[in-house]
Amino acid sequence: MIKLEEPNTPAFLKMGFFGNTGTGKTFTAAKVLSQFIRDYCPDKQLAFYDTEPSAGYVKDMVKQITGKPLLAIHSRSFSDLVQFMDLCRDKGHVALIDSITHPWRTLVDDYLAAKRSRVTGAGGNAANTRLSLKDWGPLKEMWGVFSSKFAWEPVHSCIVGREGDVWETVDDDEGVGEMKKTGVKMKTETETGFEPSLLVQMKSINSKHYAYVMKDRFDILTFKTSDPEPDIEFFRPHIKMLNLKGSGYTENKPEPVFRNAPGPNYETIKMKRSAILESIKDDILLIYPGQTTEEKKAKVKLLRDVFGTSSWIELEGDMKNHTIDKLEEGRVVLQEKLKESNG
Repeated sequence: MIKLEEPNTPAFLKMGFFGNTGTGKTFTAAKVLSQFIRDYCPDKQLAFYDTEPSAGYVKDMVKQITGKPLLAIHSRSFSDLVQFMDLCRDKGHVALIDSITHPWRTLVDDYLAAKRSRVTGAGGNAANTRLSLKDWGPLKEMWGVFSSKFAWEPVHSCIVGREGDVWETVDDDEGVGEMKKTGVKMKTETETGFEPSLLVQMKSINSKHYAYVMKDRFDILTFKTSDPEPDIEFFRPHIKMLNLKGSGYTENKPEPVFRNAPGPNYETIKMKRSAILESIKDDILLIYPGQTTEEKKAKVKLLRDVFGTSSWIELEGDMKNHTIDKLEEGRVVLQEKLKESNG
C-alpha cells in the first residue's frame, strides 16, 4: 500500500552546464562547485570524472578555493561513470562529470560493436550492421542506471555537456513542412538534460562568459542571465532554497505490474512478434546483405514462398493471419531455404 506524505525539500545540488566550445563550461562548473564546498560543505572534496581531459587545468583553482586537492579519473567508459557515482556516494565527494556527452557515445559505440561482433560470428557482413529501433530500448535502459544515480543518490552532482541543436518540422507559409532549428539542448542521451534541477547554458559574448539559466525547479533563476564570468553568487538563490542538512529523497521502486498476470497481454504479444520479425530480417540480411536487383528479387521471392506475402506492413500488422506460432514456423522454413541458397 502506498503512503502519501508531505515532500521533503531537496537536499542535494543537482546542476547541469552545457554550451559551445569556449563558453567557459568546465571552468565555471569547477569554480562554482569549489565555492559551494567552501561555503556549505568544507569537509567534502571535489571529484572529477574527466573525459577531455581538462582536470589538470583547473586543479590549482580548486585547491586554492577548497583547500583540498582535486580528485580525478580520466575515462570515457560508461561502467567507470557508474562506479564513479557510487564512489562519490560512499566517500561523500561532490561529483563533477565533464563531459557527459562522451560516456553516452561510448555506450552506443560499445553496443554497436557488440552487435557487429554477433553478426560476424553468424557469418554476416558487419559493415552493413546499424542500430535499429529495437536497440534504443536496451541502450536507454542501461543509461538509466546512471540517470537514476544522478537524480536520486545523496550526492551533490554536476554534469557538463556539449551543446546540440533541437530540430523540428515546421510548416512554411504554404503549409509545406521543413526542418528548422527551434532550440538547443545538452548533447547526450535525449532525456539526460531533464535531470538537473538547475540547468545552465553558457554563452560567450564579446569575449566574456555568461550563464543563462534555462531551468530552475525552484523557478527563482529561470531565464535569468548572469553578469560576465559568473560565480556562486549568481546561483546562490537556488542553493539557499535547498535543505542542505536534510536527507533528500528515497526512490520508491515500482513493483512489476504484470508479474502475476495469468497470461501474455497485448503488449507482450506485440513485442514478441516484433522480436521474431526482427530476427527474420536479420536472417535474410546475413545471406543477402546488399541492395542489388538480384538480391532484392531473392528477398521478395523468399518472403512470398514462406509467408505468402512480401509486404512487411502486412506481416507486422496482420496479427490474425500471421500469429506468433506461424511466424516462428515460417522462420524455421526460411532458415532452411536460406541454407539451400547459400549452398
